[in-house]
Amino acid sequence: MVFNTINPQSNICTNRVLVDYRTNSDSINELKRMGMSVYKSTSLKSLYKEVNGHPDMQIHFINNKAICAPDVYDYYKSLNFYGIKLIPGSMNLKSSYPDDVAYNVCAMGKYLICRPLSVTIEILAEYHNLKTEILNSKQGYAKCSICVVNDYSAITADNGMYKLLNNVGINVLKIEEGFIDLYDMQGFIGGASGLINKTTLCFNGDLKTHPDCNNIIDFCKNVGVDAISLNKGNLVDIGTIMSF
Repeated sequence: MVFNTINPQSNICTNRVLVDYRTNSDSINELKRMGMSVYKSTSLKSLYKEVNGHPDMQIHFINNKAICAPDVYDYYKSLNFYGIKLIPGSMNLKSSYPDDVAYNVCAMGKYLICRPLSVTIEILAEYHNLKTEILNSKQGYAKCSICVVNDYSAITADNGMYKLLNNVGINVLKIEEGFIDLYDMQGFIGGASGLINKTTLCFNGDLKTHPDCNNIIDFCKNVGVDAISLNKGNLVDIGTIMSF
């Protein structure tokens, strides 16, 4: 069952999520306890190790379709996503920026946020057909850096992204940078979270470890969304808890 939302690209389903293959077992077990069927990504050798399993680097779901990097097409095909037409993108991923962001786009409401010059044409074509407005972001890691709360509300630590979203009337909570792990690098709030339904936003880790914990919880509550911590550890960027 797919939730009916105002905008067709709001791909929120009730029972399936895709996560990095290295995701904490406590987080996976909690998602399962909440009724989710949990699918794991695969390692994409062309990406550097910290993000080689991040779903938001490998694949993008739009309605009943999914567009993925060609190197992982066979793997995702083997998972047999029921009701999803899997499409191989034409752009291969490389380890260096911006050649690693071809599938890292963020759809929310009537907008697609991305660095269009770096995005595979198959994704852009789908949103062009939907007459979606594309917001050109200097930050190519669009999905990583935006935590989507609903079609009109988001959380980010990125100054440029905050200004871009705020300028088009999106309700944005700006949080402090840092406090999100990604091995020996700094992670992103979008990559450490994901909506599993219209009213439940899950975080991979304990929100209490972030200095803006109360602001995040209150911001979500004010738009009718519950912010849920999946485990007791630090927040960890796993490339988005991706509903489909």
